[in-house]
Amino acid sequence: MYSPSSNQIRHGYSVIRVSLDDHRDHTVPVGVVAWQTTNPWYGWRWLEHDEKVRGVDPVTRRLMRITKDQIRRWAKARKVPYEPGPVEPTSDRFWKAVSEILSTSVRLDLPKAMEPMDEPDAGIEALFEAVVQPAQTRQRRTERIDSAIKRALGEWADRIPPRQSVSAFGGATEQIQRGLETERGVLLVEGVNLAAPKARKEADALVSRFLRIQAAYPSRSVWMVVGYSSSPGGLNGEAHMCEWIREKVTGDVYDVNGQPEELQKAAAEAWIRIKGEPQTGLRGST
Repeated sequence: MYSPSSNQIRHGYSVIRVSLDDHRDHTVPVGVVAWQTTNPWYGWRWLEHDEKVRGVDPVTRRLMRITKDQIRRWAKARKVPYEPGPVEPTSDRFWKAVSEILSTSVRLDLPKAMEPMDEPDAGIEALFEAVVQPAQTRQRRTERIDSAIKRALGEWADRIPPRQSVSAFGGATEQIQRGLETERGVLLVEGVNLAAPKARKEADALVSRFLRIQAAYPSRSVWMVVGYSSSPGGLNGEAHMCEWIREKVTGDVYDVNGQPEELQKAAAEAWIRIKGEPQTGLRGST
C-alpha cells in the first residue's frame, strides 16, 4: 500500500511497458501516463494501431487495450484495489498503487518527477515520442508538426501560407512548411520535432535546407523562424540540437508549446519587413 509523504510527486509520469518473453525480463515501453497535482490534470498516451514497436504483436495489443480499459475504470471511480479509500488519478498515490497491481504482461513503472508542462495535452504527446519512440508514418509526423506550428502562429497563420516552394542553391527548389516571398525578402517558417527518434537527423536536414535556400537569395534578406516540439525536461537530449540550429541558421528558435508568443512575434516582425506595411489589430504586430 502507498503511504503519502511530504515527498509527493506533484508533476510526474510513469512508463507503461509490456513483457515480450515468458521470463518477463524483456520489456519494451508502449505508453506513458502523466499527472499534475497542482492545476489537477492527468492523461495517458498508448501505442496506437498505426504505430509500431518491435516485438509488439496483435495479442500484446489486445492485452494493452484490456489494461487501458481497467485503468480507465479505476480512474473514473477514484478507486484502486487494496487502497483503503478514494484516490485521485491526479496524484502519484494513484499511479503508485496501479504500478503495484500491474506486475505481469503489462506493467507500469514507479512514478518519476518531471517539470511542469505548459500544455499538458501536447506535452504528453512529446513525452510519449521521447520514451516509446514508435515508428510512425511520414504523414503522421508531418501533420503533427504542421498543426503545432499553425497553433503557435495563431492569427498570423492566415498571413503566412503553408506548403510553399522556394528557390535553393544550384537552381533547385525546396518546399517549406510555411513561407512568403516578396521583392523585399523571404520569410521561412519551419517546424522540427526534437522529441522524435530521428530528431538529430531532422535537425541536420533543416539546417541544410535553410542554408541551401539562403544561398539562392544573395541580394535579398531571408528571415528564418523555427518552432520545435520538445520532450518534457529535455528527455530526448534536444538542447544541443536547438543550439546547433541557432548557431548555423537563425536565432529565432522557439518551443511551440512553451514559447508560442515569442515564435508568433518573430514571424510577425519578419512578415511586416518583407511586406513593407504594418498590420494593426493582430497580436504580435507593431
